[in-house]
Amino acid sequence: MADLAPFAAKRPLLMSYGGGHAQIMAAVAAGLIARGSTPDLIGLTTAARFFARRGLPARSVLALQDEATTCTDAGDLAFLENVTAGQSHPDITPAQTAAYFAIGYRDLVCRIGTRAARERVTAEGRRAFLPVEAMVRYLERTRPDAVVTTTSPRFEHAMLQAARRLSIPSLAISDLFLIRERDWIIPGPYAEHLSVFANSVREDLLQAGLAGSEIHVTGNPAFDSLRPAPDDAVRRAALRAHLGVTDKTVILWPAAQVGARGRSGAPYAGPQDLVPVFERLCRADPDFTYILRPHPNSAFTLGSGAYHGLLDNGKLSPEEALLVADVVCAEVSTMGLQAALRGIPVICVKYAEDAVYPLHGLARAVPDLDAMAAMLLARDFDKGRQSIDMPPLGTATSNVVDLIGRIVGAGT
Repeated sequence: MADLAPFAAKRPLLMSYGGGHAQIMAAVAAGLIARGSTPDLIGLTTAARFFARRGLPARSVLALQDEATTCTDAGDLAFLENVTAGQSHPDITPAQTAAYFAIGYRDLVCRIGTRAARERVTAEGRRAFLPVEAMVRYLERTRPDAVVTTTSPRFEHAMLQAARRLSIPSLAISDLFLIRERDWIIPGPYAEHLSVFANSVREDLLQAGLAGSEIHVTGNPAFDSLRPAPDDAVRRAALRAHLGVTDKTVILWPAAQVGARGRSGAPYAGPQDLVPVFERLCRADPDFTYILRPHPNSAFTLGSGAYHGLLDNGKLSPEEALLVADVVCAEVSTMGLQAALRGIPVICVKYAEDAVYPLHGLARAVPDLDAMAAMLLARDFDKGRQSIDMPPLGTATSNVVDLIGRIVGAGT
């Protein structure tokens, strides 16, 4: 048998922000490294520390700085210190925050002038940034054989525009349904290639008028860990025994960020709203128990009166929490979609249009918490679930890595 051709993507640039997008990029980076590639991996905001914890050779936003983006003027320095005051996160150093704003601000000054730039940054903060020129200079210095980002705005969007300008092959990897992102994806210029997790997303984008980007249905690399494993039943039994819920129907509630609101302006439910409803449910049917899982960025406590429930403050991984659950109830959490992909029944409360996946038949939608409780008591929450047309769980990373290799190979 003839030898396979060597992997074409020798040194692609990979860049993403933190959160779920960093999980995508970490999986892709590891997959590329396994194929003999040496990616130039840049983590924006919290992603740099996330990549480091994964043992990946990554750099932060500091790598994007050059003389043209370093603020030395006293007025600029004073202005940037003012607009960045109070912006802190344990995974982001002050130097990284300063670099992020300096890069975005200097690029904006060059485009629209100092006065207009200061007014825009004062009004919009980091949303004002699209530092294409800074990204062009970085790509000219490093000359990667491809540019790969996720679908976030600002720096990622700017990097894709810079790649287009320099005729470097580019790919944007999306996570979910690309609703908010269409504001910058549809008008273009955007990445030459766009990967989506399901065929329905591809069809929606084409109907919305996407042009100039070739769409590939690859799955979401961050979901590869959801692939069923041979020992799932044993692990589930052990986890449930450890939590003391062996004989219970376990309801998992992955919460939204504390204080966050839906597109309608209504606040998402907090423990003060959830605990009374779940307690009434458990008293009515003692076979139920519930687990509240705070958002990773917003811890909370159960408070008083939570006699039948548990708090998962991150001791369980997302995959373990889903393994324990019999049904997932949520407002907008991505864990609702992950549960549906695992075949777990899902009830989406109040925010079906925000969450989107209920509109694809992947969850039962109810208008409020009382309707959720009634559906749970009736035990009809598993009726009517549909599947979604997507590659098998566990294949997305290899699909994306193969795609990067083809994109680079086609351009050489």
